[in-house]
Amino acid sequence: MSIEIYLPKPHEGQIAAWTAAIEERFHAVCCGRRWGKTVMLVNIATSFATRKFAVPTTGQLIAGRVGIFTAQYRQYQEIWDEISAVLQPLILSQSKNEKRIILRNGGRIDFWVTDNNKLAGRGRKYHAVLIDEAAFTKSPEMLEEIWPRAIRPTLVDYRGCAWVFSTPNGIDESNFFYAICHDESLGFVMHHAPTSSNPYIPKEELEETEKKCDPRVWQQEYLAEFVDWSKDALLDVDKLLVDGKPIEMPPYCDMIFAVMDTALKGGTENDGTGVVYFSYESTYSDEPKLTIIDWDVTQIKASLLPEYIPGVYDNLERLAKLCRPRLGSQGIFMEDAAMGAILNQKAETEGWDMTPIKSALTSKGKDERAVMASSYHYQGMCKIVREAYDKTVSFKRTTANHLIKQIAGFHLADKDAHKRADDLFDCYTYGLIIAHGNYAEL
Repeated sequence: MSIEIYLPKPHEGQIAAWTAAIEERFHAVCCGRRWGKTVMLVNIATSFATRKFAVPTTGQLIAGRVGIFTAQYRQYQEIWDEISAVLQPLILSQSKNEKRIILRNGGRIDFWVTDNNKLAGRGRKYHAVLIDEAAFTKSPEMLEEIWPRAIRPTLVDYRGCAWVFSTPNGIDESNFFYAICHDESLGFVMHHAPTSSNPYIPKEELEETEKKCDPRVWQQEYLAEFVDWSKDALLDVDKLLVDGKPIEMPPYCDMIFAVMDTALKGGTENDGTGVVYFSYESTYSDEPKLTIIDWDVTQIKASLLPEYIPGVYDNLERLAKLCRPRLGSQGIFMEDAAMGAILNQKAETEGWDMTPIKSALTSKGKDERAVMASSYHYQGMCKIVREAYDKTVSFKRTTANHLIKQIAGFHLADKDAHKRADDLFDCYTYGLIIAHGNYAEL
């Protein structure tokens, strides 16, 4: 009895990548956003898991075994869902806890997370290894340890192949994806696949996106080119100004809200607790206006954060008297992680007007959120009032305008990111996406 399954149809660009060097074992697909790498991952995984292969040493026919590797758990969720749906008639058993799908023919698909897991793949044998968003795996661990010591050996028994997919993420010789795309000694064939090679993306949409993007973001995210982010910050502070100057406090608006980012850590190299206050107005404007009207940052013990929160609401009330929001204050948007998750729960018992920021946004990497917000910043869709621009606060033994300092100092693909305070930068990018992005659809 035959069972039919239906795979997503690959477009011409995906077919070209698949057939360009089919005889080679190791492939790096350097692709732009919305190119369709998930479709290709699903098709390759399904193709291998549903076929029979001869064991090189014995000639015995066995069903294909596939290992799928991502940096973090959330990154393989879409791949799991797509593969599970396509292979449903053939699935014998599946377990998200065990991260595996077993087919009736004996085929097997395993899912692995590489971050903080130097044992990923150890003890397994695969006909095909698929690595998604490889540029966002940890450096140099992925290049120096996880790939050569854990993943590459899984391909020895069956002389398996590897397909590695990612959008670029800066220039860094210790980054696994950058290395396999540039160092021929690692044995990978690179396929360059800009977003434009996906015929299903409207040309007009790409042209419009290019106009609204920072040229460097366009180059990396859509042209799939490696960009050196070390020289210049991602966001130009001048975009917050009008003719080089901050604006006056808006006399009216539709609403005001605060975005808050907390941290449990302490010490001079870790995050504090940051709050950025915004006004938003669209009723009486040709285009929506987002304005930074205040900010604050502090280091505070986790146990004292519940006592800090009422002061944020007091400040919202003060700002409401200045901006006269037509719809009032929308309260605090709180990052729903670490201490923020505890505060979101406490808000229910305390009656605080607090909204958890959607996990679909908070779970993205800091660089990915920054890129999401960058087009709105580049278009000058947020301004800053004089009071917030001139404000200075003492934080970690330094008195400065830490909001401006963090925005001006943020670099993509920064190897020293773990040493950088970016609590206010996070609040700013969250605010941009909440106000101007497709936040409701996340």
